[in-house]
Amino acid sequence: MKSKSSKFKSNGNIAFQAGIWYVISSIMVKMVSVITTPIFTRILSTDDYGTVATFSSWYSMFLVIYSLNLSVSIGRAKIDYPDKLDEYIGSIQTLSFIVSLGLSAIIVIFISPLSRFFELSVSGTFVLLLYLISAPTISFVQSGYRYKYKYKQNIAIAWYITLSTVFVSLLLIKLDPDNKALMRMLGIAIPSILLSLYFWVITIKKHCFIINLEYWRYGLNISVPMILHAVSMNILAQSDRIVISKFDGPTQVAFYSLIRNYALLLFVITDAINQAWLPWFHDNYHLGNVNEIRENTKSLVILTCYIGLACISIGPEAILLLGGEQYSEAIVCLMPMVLGVVCQCIYTHYINIELHKKKTKYASQGTVIAATTNIVLNLIFVPLIGYQAAAYTTFASYLLLLVLHCYITHKKLGISLYDDKFLFGAIIITSVISFGVSLTYETLVLRYIIICIGFISFLFVFRNHIFVYIKKIERKK
Repeated sequence: MKSKSSKFKSNGNIAFQAGIWYVISSIMVKMVSVITTPIFTRILSTDDYGTVATFSSWYSMFLVIYSLNLSVSIGRAKIDYPDKLDEYIGSIQTLSFIVSLGLSAIIVIFISPLSRFFELSVSGTFVLLLYLISAPTISFVQSGYRYKYKYKQNIAIAWYITLSTVFVSLLLIKLDPDNKALMRMLGIAIPSILLSLYFWVITIKKHCFIINLEYWRYGLNISVPMILHAVSMNILAQSDRIVISKFDGPTQVAFYSLIRNYALLLFVITDAINQAWLPWFHDNYHLGNVNEIRENTKSLVILTCYIGLACISIGPEAILLLGGEQYSEAIVCLMPMVLGVVCQCIYTHYINIELHKKKTKYASQGTVIAATTNIVLNLIFVPLIGYQAAAYTTFASYLLLLVLHCYITHKKLGISLYDDKFLFGAIIITSVISFGVSLTYETLVLRYIIICIGFISFLFVFRNHIFVYIKKIERKK
């Protein structure tokens, strides 16, 4: 039988390998999205593009409720039910499915007024419901793979969804060009529905389609307090577009959404790292390897800041490529939006502590305050200034979110795991540099000189990590 330390060493090597492949795959998948975005911005009118963005916003907001956010409990369940993780996942999958059917039945009863409120057609709302019923199953399966360090399966799922979504959307739009927005929504939903059905077959074959009240209570004790947190996070992320849609219309939603989607390139990469990091974090925090967590967190934060600066630096070219000249006016939203994503990435380190300690009741408190602040600021400034104001209110709200969760871990949980001065100092320095870079958007040569200097500094700062990675590759050869 393996000792804890030997098991940790083994998991550490697997986690490193998983992390590398998660990042590489996420970048490649995102590149497919980047390459195909100009196709859809040109096939769809700005109104259609805005409608699809609204569809995606409602999906993100409702998914947390449909899934009961039970996926957040899987990481801790791996420690408490190490030999029954598949049973646990199958059980919470069953619970989520029952809840999803009940919620969908209620929405169908009031489908007409709710569709008008969602600013979707009735058909679009039905597609949204089917998408929401299927999505939790995929989320649970992916979480199970992640905590088992089965990164190849997760990468395969990501590639399937990305490629099939593009292919099915283009096919459906070609078949029915008079309903492009609805066809795009179907193209997004159908691949997930089919994959969910496949996973249900696997779950039934494993005899994991079960009702287990012990598992349900365990999962709900962790996830229910996080539902309000997750809903608030989605409100924080999506309410901008909904407020813009109400006051400025779908065209401005399209402008804002394009910039938002580009800014999320940073989140996609750092989230991929975090997906590999979180199982490693749970294992190491359980073993008491505090110093190693603290030092590795610093490296992750610095990497996040560098990627954010890179996104801002090449912003004008990226926006021109993604949307064309008609979207160029929205470039003013890029800097604050990326800085908001940087704060969002850093705050997850504090949430990880709350999840591991199963103290999730505190998580929603700070997030509700930040989300409420964002809505209030949007309602005040978007009508006065326009959609551009939403980018700055989002940055302010994510910064507030970070401060609040830092406070919670210190004052509520009594834990001082990270070097907080370092984390907040990194945000301040990144903000100052970002502002300077944004002033050079009209000066191409100067901006490219800054980019070269930044890249050289990146190689210098991460020289030890790069050498270690090269040595690992050489050993495998």
